[in-house]
Amino acid sequence: MARFLFVVLALLVAQAVSDVVEYNVRPTKIADKTFLQRQMELSSLFYHVNEPIYDPTLKTIVETFDLEKNVEQFKNVTALKMFLKLQEYNMLLPKSVPFNILEQSQKFETVTLFNLLYSAKYYSTFFKTAVYLRQRINEGLFVYVLSVAIMHYPETQGIVIPPIYDIFPSYFHNGKIMSIAERINTHGKNFVSYYPQTYVWDENVVIRWNSTVWPYVEGDHIRMAYYLNDYALNTLYYNNYITFPYWLSGTTKPLMKFKRGEFFWYTIKTLSTRYYMERLSNGLDEISELGMDVIQGGYYSGLVYEGVPLASRPNHFNMDQPKFVSYVERITELESRIRDAIEVGYLISASGEKIDLRTPEAIDVLGKVIEGNVDSPNLNYYGSIFNAWKQLLGNSIESNKMYWNGQIPLTIPSTLEIYQTTLRDPAFYMITKRILKLFTLWQTYLPLYTPEELSYPAVTIQKLEVDKLVTYFENTYLNVTNAMPMNEKEIKTGADQVSVLVQRPQLNHKVFKVRVNVKSDVAKTVLVKFFLAPKYDSKGFEIPLHLNTENFFDLDAFTYELPQGESVIKRDSTENMYMIDQWMSGFEAYNKAFKAFNGDGQFVIEPKNYFHGFPRRLQLPKGRIGGMPFQFLVYIQDYLEPKTPVGKGVNTEGTYGYGTGANRMSAYPLGFPLDRPLYDWQVKPLTNILIQEVQIFHKPVPEIFVPNTVYV
Repeated sequence: MARFLFVVLALLVAQAVSDVVEYNVRPTKIADKTFLQRQMELSSLFYHVNEPIYDPTLKTIVETFDLEKNVEQFKNVTALKMFLKLQEYNMLLPKSVPFNILEQSQKFETVTLFNLLYSAKYYSTFFKTAVYLRQRINEGLFVYVLSVAIMHYPETQGIVIPPIYDIFPSYFHNGKIMSIAERINTHGKNFVSYYPQTYVWDENVVIRWNSTVWPYVEGDHIRMAYYLNDYALNTLYYNNYITFPYWLSGTTKPLMKFKRGEFFWYTIKTLSTRYYMERLSNGLDEISELGMDVIQGGYYSGLVYEGVPLASRPNHFNMDQPKFVSYVERITELESRIRDAIEVGYLISASGEKIDLRTPEAIDVLGKVIEGNVDSPNLNYYGSIFNAWKQLLGNSIESNKMYWNGQIPLTIPSTLEIYQTTLRDPAFYMITKRILKLFTLWQTYLPLYTPEELSYPAVTIQKLEVDKLVTYFENTYLNVTNAMPMNEKEIKTGADQVSVLVQRPQLNHKVFKVRVNVKSDVAKTVLVKFFLAPKYDSKGFEIPLHLNTENFFDLDAFTYELPQGESVIKRDSTENMYMIDQWMSGFEAYNKAFKAFNGDGQFVIEPKNYFHGFPRRLQLPKGRIGGMPFQFLVYIQDYLEPKTPVGKGVNTEGTYGYGTGANRMSAYPLGFPLDRPLYDWQVKPLTNILIQEVQIFHKPVPEIFVPNTVYV
């Protein structure tokens, strides 16, 4: 019976897929021997990165490769000489201390090393340099700079970078968990009985996350821990800053950082919207307004890196302290400059030119200015208000007396300052709420969308049907072995004897289907979009559409060959090309490449490992047991091909268009038509848009896996 149901479901999915023609799908490619060799080589550099290199082949490179004798192998000789000087004067960030890309001297070292790697004339030089650095520089800095280099270097396009939770588990599990893991790793499985939080499963030692939740924390955010601490969501944020480093210019090839300012706005809006819906699902108030005086809610992550706890923020955090005066004044000044520019209608470039802000395209330059990335037209004047807020609210410890070798400032960063932990702190969403208000202010100076821009008279949406939306919690198992020291036997064999996993609850939902009954006067290629938003605020009041526009979350977007007459558009929740189920682990990538290299199967480079894909299981908020109302919006519009479609002007087989614009579904702005406020009076006359209430139910696992249909 189960097999029969599976076949039926597979046929239904195949039928739904056949109705859709994706014009901008990322292509797949079978990896050749050269790629496979590079995948294995680079994967090995992330293995037990907190320990010295043990592999004999790599050790030979460490001992024999001399940067000074290979100057001609690099295009950027200045970067090479700069690194050699830093090394000579012992001015490199030491090992086993937290890496913070927002600290200026650490950023300088990062940029120098990226320029060194990126300028390698040949892949062999790139790899040898990476091995050389792996043995000599700070582990966190090495992983970050190598990941950025792999993503952007022409000869490494498509290489699978291990997910950051595989490389540095201590940024995803509290100190208690990591302490137990280290003891189990040292004493073996026989020590499991000593810890009630652990058990042996399929030759692995498993630590129950629920039994080791950090016991000394408080606050409303505790009930949101499953979401704030979600490993995939935090990895997504980290991956975005591997693709779009704020210090890397958009003119760098082969990736052009197409509209990175707009992408910044879209990213923080998406994260803020999704978080807001989760808050409402848990009965919490609105996201707190961020002022310049006191932050009521503190934050203590419980995360410990190499014995160093990350900085925390106490409750009733008072920003009116002598040590914060300069930060507060700086933020106030930067925000005032940006607000004034929005209101007068132009920014001032570094050369004194006026940059018009009264066009829809200006969102790109405004995003660059607010983020404060290197492509900002006047970075010295407008600064980075986004990073300034992170440094202030993170309450990170920084002192002029804390130096390595009397020259390199050491910091204990907060979760807000480390990309892979940023989304854990509720203060992040207070920051994004305040920053998004600057974008909202800018939008008020743009005209509302006209009926001609919104309508598509040839199409009439007659009916919308959405399957019952049901969420539930399930267990996932994350491997933390990469952070465990290897013993002598493991060093000799090159393999871990004990594999330690952490069992964690994660939010998921039942697969659902959306059916849209449509009548069309013509046969046409159209773009179909689904959005989801809360219907009521935390006080129980219905949110007017023009105020709720900013709360709509992009569920899906796809192209569709709409026939003339009546038809039904069918879409499965598993089909969104911008969402992923799971990133390929470092071990899996290496193992698949190794087998394929030796003639056992194929290594397929495919979009399933989409580097900054949103976690598919989080596309729905938790909802409530008795059901929670949300607004489901369907919008159909004429399809407009993007400026840089896949297959034109970029190595899409390797990059999938990361940062180039070749990843864009269409030429419309991100979030269109909800990138500006929409009013009821604008929407009601439209035949190509429909808003309908849906309920999201949260259920215990037994109710999910024992449906009545099993017995049919």
